[in-house]
Amino acid sequence: MSFIYLLIFVLILFSTLYEMYGNQEVSKPWYYTIVTIMILTAGLAWGISPDWISYWNTFEGAAIVSFGALSDLSEKLDMEVGYLYINKIISSIGLGYGSFVLILAIVSIYLKTSTIFKYSGYVFLGLLMYMVSIYFYEDQIQVRQGLANAITIFSVRYIIDRKLYPFLICMVLAFLMHKSSIVFVFAYWIVLIKFNRNWVIITISLAIIASLTGVSLLIDGLLQLLPFGIGDKYDAYNTQGLQSAESSLLGVIVKVLTVLAVVLFDKQASENDVYYPYFRNLYIFGVAMYFFFGGGIFALRLPNFYLIFIAFMVPRMIFALKENAALKNFIYITFLAYNMALFVHVNNNTKDKAGFSYYRTIFDDRATYSFFLD
Repeated sequence: MSFIYLLIFVLILFSTLYEMYGNQEVSKPWYYTIVTIMILTAGLAWGISPDWISYWNTFEGAAIVSFGALSDLSEKLDMEVGYLYINKIISSIGLGYGSFVLILAIVSIYLKTSTIFKYSGYVFLGLLMYMVSIYFYEDQIQVRQGLANAITIFSVRYIIDRKLYPFLICMVLAFLMHKSSIVFVFAYWIVLIKFNRNWVIITISLAIIASLTGVSLLIDGLLQLLPFGIGDKYDAYNTQGLQSAESSLLGVIVKVLTVLAVVLFDKQASENDVYYPYFRNLYIFGVAMYFFFGGGIFALRLPNFYLIFIAFMVPRMIFALKENAALKNFIYITFLAYNMALFVHVNNNTKDKAGFSYYRTIFDDRATYSFFLD
């Protein structure tokens, strides 16, 4: 892992320890200083991810066609038209792919991290969990889904405040960035489910049974018939070989541990924190989807719109249990250790595939694009 990623990880790690045991109010300027470093690191990177050349070529292609031709280009590239419109708008004012990557990083990372600050309780723990499980993959590799996910995460405020129309506007914007985000439309009503430990056990158990007995295979045929190109998107994902932290053995282990924590401590957490039940419902729904589809790329891509809320649910659980020092410390240290192990996994799993071990910026002499069009 390159120095810049190690630096970000260490800064967040020490910040979460200070937040938990320093008995000091969280410093908002320091939080956003780290976020700014994360944005600049992702936004100024060059040659990160196996897909950067195809995304660059997409930007160049959108730059030379008219706005009216973007629909045809979208169909040809199997890429959402909303994402292509952003490419076209930025290129039409003379900015290059370097500017596009930076703007995308600013919007995507800010929407996620500002929501983490607003709702996660222990904000640096939430930021750490976001960094090791989402930041590398969504904000530097799978950037279209990362932008769509940022919008759905931002929309949580409208779910909590029960503002349907702003939520639906967010869903339309997210869908225009990545069609798979349509799965998050159910979140508006999922948060209303009166879950308890028994329902959590039943839900997850039924999902696992459906996967083991082959019932979930029946869904495959239905998914391929979905309209608006969603079925085609499923077919494409089902043939990809990408693996992220969520689909690793560590990812499976943390899902089991998190569900166990919910089963054991849900009643106390629900009684002591008003936000915890919202994020519990969203995360548990994601876990159920993951096990229902039995692993693989599809079991990651759709559930990931819900699984990200582990960065909210776990800090809120710890926040709700803060009066019980022993219990709070046990849960905190357990998930801190997991995130440290996951960071090591990300390093080992991506160092030869994504460029995180040899970080380069757009200022490198070998960079093939710049902030402005030639």
